Amino acid sequence: MGSVRGQKPWFPLDNAAKIFPEVSNRKETNTFRVQIELKEEVDPETLQIAVDHILDRFPMFKVRLKSGFFWRYFDHNNSPFQIEPLPNQVCGQLNPKENNGYLFKVYYRHQIIAIEMFHSLSDGAGAFMFLKSVVYQYLVEKGNKITPDNRILTNDSLPTRDEYEDSYRTYYNHKNRKHIPEKKAFGIKGTPIPDNYVGLISGTLATDKMLELARRYNMTVTEYLAALMMWSIYVTKIQFREHLKANQKPVKILIPVNLRRHFPSQSLRNFTNFLKTNMMMARENITFSEIVDTVKSQFDEGMKKSELIRKMSENVAFETNIILRSTPFFLKKFLLKIGYQMLGLSLNTMSLTNVGKVDLPESMRPYIDNVSAAVYSGKFNTVNCAIVSFGGKFKITFTRSIIETTIEREFFRHFTELGMAVEIESNYVEEY
Repeated sequence: MGSVRGQKPWFPLDNAAKIFPEVSNRKETNTFRVQIELKEEVDPETLQIAVDHILDRFPMFKVRLKSGFFWRYFDHNNSPFQIEPLPNQVCGQLNPKENNGYLFKVYYRHQIIAIEMFHSLSDGAGAFMFLKSVVYQYLVEKGNKITPDNRILTNDSLPTRDEYEDSYRTYYNHKNRKHIPEKKAFGIKGTPIPDNYVGLISGTLATDKMLELARRYNMTVTEYLAALMMWSIYVTKIQFREHLKANQKPVKILIPVNLRRHFPSQSLRNFTNFLKTNMMMARENITFSEIVDTVKSQFDEGMKKSELIRKMSENVAFETNIILRSTPFFLKKFLLKIGYQMLGLSLNTMSLTNVGKVDLPESMRPYIDNVSAAVYSGKFNTVNCAIVSFGGKFKITFTRSIIETTIEREFFRHFTELGMAVEIESNYVEEY
């Protein structure tokens, strides 16, 4: 579609975004982090200049959240944006009132430039597009000779209508929206970390070794890691615990799917669906091979285009329901919150987000050391995981709201037992 000159005066939240403002709080923040680590110390003054310069290129993020009679909506935000030092808290609650109305933060610390974003604004793919542009502009402001090579959105191009698009509404099929009820999932219990802090443990491996390992099982990397995650939960939390097996719920791993890889969307807003691997594990002798077979079968089914459309259409059908559409916002807000508290939080054991390979121009790569992502962990989904690859490095980042680290230890031990090198980092929140 054509370019958009200037900022739209207002626009509605996309289909996925509507739930988050109504259910978010200090324990369930619905924020995520994307970050790039440079090879030199970040200059805050130059970073502020870069953000000020590039923010107008992303008008769908230069917004504040407002309430209408039927739904919330985004309105143009002309307030100044201020970068901040990176806090110790990971993916904490984002309060727009303390951020000039903005729904994201740009942080810096040592060599790191990071963005934490509220999920109503965008998903990981959209946030990384923004972060890449910020880092690109920062390097330009520092006097480096780099070129975008059609991989970076710069001020040399205008925002397009496609970038604003609610792609759920574009690609759903109202005839294919069958609802499939779900059972509650097994929850990972533990000792809560005080003050809603989030623990972080990441492991960096060689990308080629990860790909080779997945190929041994005839799996994609995401499939393999989902199977390994289920195995790690089984071994540490279920296998020899008789009181759990008597009334055990299925272990469910929620895996976001970037729908831009399946539909011709260029939206910078949310356009993600979810695939779930699930398995009853009320036996002491489950093997890793059994889990592998289950995960492969569920991925084969869940990644069919017809199934992706069905899930998308089911969500859009809820939003477009004539009764719900005509219900005043204050009632919608109440119903969404109650429904989410009663069921939504308990449908998944944890999430596993594979952002994939971050693509940067060749001229930028010598300045970049590492790339990573993290997602919040809350009261029920106490452990979550995000994965990014760049420059031959494969970075797996766990976040958790509990002190115990048994799942992460088992997960990374798997690689070391296979002779693979793993570089471990932690924020050591369990020692606070």
